[in-house]
Amino acid sequence: MRWPNLIRLFALVALLSQASQAQLVRVKDVAQVQGLSDLQLVGYGLVVGLQGTGDGSSSAIASQSVRNMLRNLGLEIDQKQIRSRNVAAVMVTAKLAPFAKSGTRLDVSVSSLGDARSLSGGTLLMTPLKGADDEVYALAQGALGTGGGVSEGFAGASLRQNITSGGVIPSGGIIQRENFANRLDQGPLRFVLTNPDFTTSEAMAESIRKEFGAASAVVEDAATVRFEGTEGNAGRAALIARIENLKVQVAKIARVVVNERTGTIVAGSEVRLQEVAVTHGNLTVRVEPNNSVSQPGALSAGTTAVVSNPRIEAQEDKGQLRVIPQNANVGELVQALNAMGASPRDLIAILEAIQRAGALQAELVVM
Repeated sequence: MRWPNLIRLFALVALLSQASQAQLVRVKDVAQVQGLSDLQLVGYGLVVGLQGTGDGSSSAIASQSVRNMLRNLGLEIDQKQIRSRNVAAVMVTAKLAPFAKSGTRLDVSVSSLGDARSLSGGTLLMTPLKGADDEVYALAQGALGTGGGVSEGFAGASLRQNITSGGVIPSGGIIQRENFANRLDQGPLRFVLTNPDFTTSEAMAESIRKEFGAASAVVEDAATVRFEGTEGNAGRAALIARIENLKVQVAKIARVVVNERTGTIVAGSEVRLQEVAVTHGNLTVRVEPNNSVSQPGALSAGTTAVVSNPRIEAQEDKGQLRVIPQNANVGELVQALNAMGASPRDLIAILEAIQRAGALQAELVVM
């Protein structure tokens, strides 16, 4: 990414952050009812119909599974005779949403378990999906999609695009059993924040108090707000829907996220810097081989030899000293470092150094 584009990106982030400071969000976007959560499902299955890209003969998992499947269908076959690469052993996962009813469909994800090169064009055979209690909650089956991935090979050459060892089956699972752990009982009604924060939880409680009365909400901790009001004649479901649509001001955390592998930097307008002086110089070391031939003297018993005399040069660019004023944001820091000729990766190193110096008033997250 070029520096002018990077500066415009930081300016856009700052403008969006300033515009969103006065924007209110719904309670349902930042919190959920305590006790209502997705149920993780997992299962083991077989993908068939592959074009020679399935598990190899060395994979005992797939061959054993094929033998067991054929035995259940009334066909007995020796495991040594199973050499098809059109089959792959896979793990199937899904999420069962709260209050999902029997007969409805859900999306499933499929991932290769063996050494299959690609699952493109395959079909998942009927696979039971179980929860942590070892009960079957759904059955998955259907044609597998890998998002347009390509994995081809010929004569030692290979071409691969996207990840083809996994895929999804939209609406490929049918729910067989409801998650009875999720119920709207008559106990205390609590809302849990996705990102715990005392300021946000107090703001959410204040929104509830304005709607239902001064004593209708209590902040238990940074993540939990307990409803203390009356449900009314409409019932608990209507009460939850009413609270979920209340508006709340979400407190933002000053944070800078850095990805050193890609050179990506993301920061909000809340990030501030203390007054700090920054200098940055690049040290370049160049080593050039210089081989010479050494000849022995006349009438000597020596032999001709090659002697290595490498030339080593070191060059350090003159760093420019820049003073970053107090309460400057990251956008102003980028403009100052741009004048110094620093690259995006240089900015990552400088941000880490500023954070260690205690001048970065934000959390620095390095990925």
